Amino acid sequence: MLTASTKTATGLPYKTTSAIMCQEVIKFAFAAIYWYNFDYKKQKNDGLQNFNIKEFLMYSVPGLTYALQNSIVYFAIAILGPPTFQVFSNLKIITTAVLFRFILPNRGLTIIQWLAVVLLFTAMVISKISVFSQSGEEAGAWASKQELIFGCGLLVVNSTLSAFSGVFNEWLIKKIDPEAPLQFKNMQLYFFGCVLNFFGNILQDAPGTDSGFFTGFSPVVWIIILNNAALGISVAYIMKYANNVVKCFTGAVAVYIATYLSSYFFGEVIDLAFMCGVVVLTVALYLYMGDHNKVLQQSAKPVQKSAPASIDLVEKGESKKETR
Repeated sequence: MLTASTKTATGLPYKTTSAIMCQEVIKFAFAAIYWYNFDYKKQKNDGLQNFNIKEFLMYSVPGLTYALQNSIVYFAIAILGPPTFQVFSNLKIITTAVLFRFILPNRGLTIIQWLAVVLLFTAMVISKISVFSQSGEEAGAWASKQELIFGCGLLVVNSTLSAFSGVFNEWLIKKIDPEAPLQFKNMQLYFFGCVLNFFGNILQDAPGTDSGFFTGFSPVVWIIILNNAALGISVAYIMKYANNVVKCFTGAVAVYIATYLSSYFFGEVIDLAFMCGVVVLTVALYLYMGDHNKVLQQSAKPVQKSAPASIDLVEKGESKKETR
């Protein structure tokens, strides 16, 4: 919503790479301060013991995809508007679940959880179905059909990048040196975010223009930066203690919050379709989070059958005869 409010007739008045780099610097500073005071200073496992350059360079992969994804988000929100962006961006629900299955096969979903994922995606579409029945001008979010196609194309790319970077980052957190502190790993990720966005900022400067790094920055832009930085830090904890699919469910709740706030600030209409979406979302949350999934996961594990006691006694008797 804040990003959409900063849009002018000519687009966003500031460089998105500057805003993204600022939020990456803030996240890196937070991770470094936290790591120094609560891990390194207290002589805990600070992560330096097992540090190696190969694993460090692996963080450049999600760093690059996050940088591209964050840039796409700014433009997609400005083109489509907050509610429509929230709906279409939930394509990442499906892509995340699929990549989660292949990259982290030992943490696969149960059949009911897969059903919950499908219901979650359905809820996101239902909640904004009225948008598709209106013209671009009536919807208020799409300026033209060309912008609609371009914005949806951006979100398809964004959803794929979001799913890949999220699942890959979760794999790094949980599988690569799992005993290392979370903020030590975040420092490595945010370092690449700063570097990549620094070069992106240089490339975004058009030849012959004199646009400074902070050109167009306003108090609202700084609030956007701080909000996105806090979001990135909180996502790291979700990766550590939950998983990417849970992150998708928490993001789904944001759809309803964004729509409610949009109805208050921008006159967005909350209709029957939206309320139906809330009901479907509630069912999906129960199916995914319910204890029945633990039962299914336990029943899916292979049962190791122990040998009967009579056989054990015979084997022991035979071994005693052999020793005699």
